[in-house]
Amino acid sequence: MHTPTPEVTVTSGENKAPPHGSVAKSLRLKPWIKAHPTPVLLINAKVVNPRDGTIIHDAKVLVRDGNIEEVVAGQASFKCNTSRLREVDMKGMYICPGLVDCHVHVMAVPGVKSLGQIGLLPEQVVDLRSTYVLKDMLSRGFTTVRDTGGANAILAQSIEEGLVIGPRLIQCGQALSQTGGHGDMRPPWDTTTQTCCGGHQRGIAVTCDGVPQVLTAVRDEIRKGANFIKVMCGGGVASPTDLLESIQFTAEEIQAITTTCRQMGGIHSTAHAYSVEAIRHAIDNGILGIEHGNFIDAPTARLMAAKNIFLTPTLSCYEIMVRPPFEDSLPPSGKKKNAEVIRSGLEAIQIAEQEGVTVCYGSDLLLSMHALQTEEFSVRARVLPSPTILKHATTNAARLLRLEGKIGEIREGAFADLIVLNKNPLDDITILDNPEEHLYAVMKGGRVHFSRFEHLVVDQDTWP
Repeated sequence: MHTPTPEVTVTSGENKAPPHGSVAKSLRLKPWIKAHPTPVLLINAKVVNPRDGTIIHDAKVLVRDGNIEEVVAGQASFKCNTSRLREVDMKGMYICPGLVDCHVHVMAVPGVKSLGQIGLLPEQVVDLRSTYVLKDMLSRGFTTVRDTGGANAILAQSIEEGLVIGPRLIQCGQALSQTGGHGDMRPPWDTTTQTCCGGHQRGIAVTCDGVPQVLTAVRDEIRKGANFIKVMCGGGVASPTDLLESIQFTAEEIQAITTTCRQMGGIHSTAHAYSVEAIRHAIDNGILGIEHGNFIDAPTARLMAAKNIFLTPTLSCYEIMVRPPFEDSLPPSGKKKNAEVIRSGLEAIQIAEQEGVTVCYGSDLLLSMHALQTEEFSVRARVLPSPTILKHATTNAARLLRLEGKIGEIREGAFADLIVLNKNPLDDITILDNPEEHLYAVMKGGRVHFSRFEHLVVDQDTWP
């Protein structure tokens, strides 16, 4: 007996119910972008104000849509209705602005023993390992970092969209170096020809010689989305063939760079320079910032203050690179140069402060040394008071990055980037060098990325 085939009804796509829930979210153009975190009202807090070195006691901080909407103290009232907001009692803990490190190299990743070995790694390996470096930086309380060679706009955008977890990333792409300069890492026996812009291998720097090549290099970094341009204007510790006292690039080459920066949107420029001669060479030809500056003298510091030239010293890295387990990270020539910059760095930062230079925080660590990022606080504390050093990593850094009012302070309209501490960093800045004991939570853009404070819950989508 024949059994009739059941009738099949075909439903057109127009009649199908639209997807909802997680499926609908995954169908968006960029499904990894999350909505703003839930608004929160932090009460019973002590808010640290780095700008004037004061504490707002019994403070309330309203965080909404990733920003700080209001800060009030005592019995003062909010301008908006807060009756239905989730309150978190901070139990008298200190709320400090998120820290800013103005000299990092997130692409100088762990997993190798020396700088030379990084260049042998596939780019994809370096990219993936950099995500570990970035997440660790955020967990130490650095909510914004400035990469001075190696990172690019692609990585910065990935962080901004939440695809990669890390601090806000300000980047210069690759630094610019002359052949045989601080960014040319070829040993002296390497006779291969270095092409303009470093060929196809991405690294910390590109080489360019003469005004035409320099123009190509700086324009290309800006085209690729560099937030600022870094120029190697003097010798360095890690580079194998240049002396510390060397002067790099001609005046015409540097002027070509700085003129292009002005013409292509007023892009900030900064220079790697240790000696007075290299620093003045950079400033005289239009550079707006100095990295390191270990041999600075008082007249040069006064010139920098008068011209509003920023200084980002990096002091702790020199001591770290010569002690276990990193004592073999530098070649013998690098160790000799390293000893020279150690002796003068603390004196230089004192001179800069005395002469009114805007000084910023920088760590400049590489490989597994990134884990010691906060040691710079303890090194600077040997010669400078805690409130001054806190400005280096907050309000001064905000000026350098042209983000005043958005980072470095807990104020209305700023990003909700903050850290929770059990002690006052204005009294003792070295507590920031002991995060295991004193850091209780990290919030970036209103989202809690790290917390061991029981009343402040971590966003499970951002931290394992």
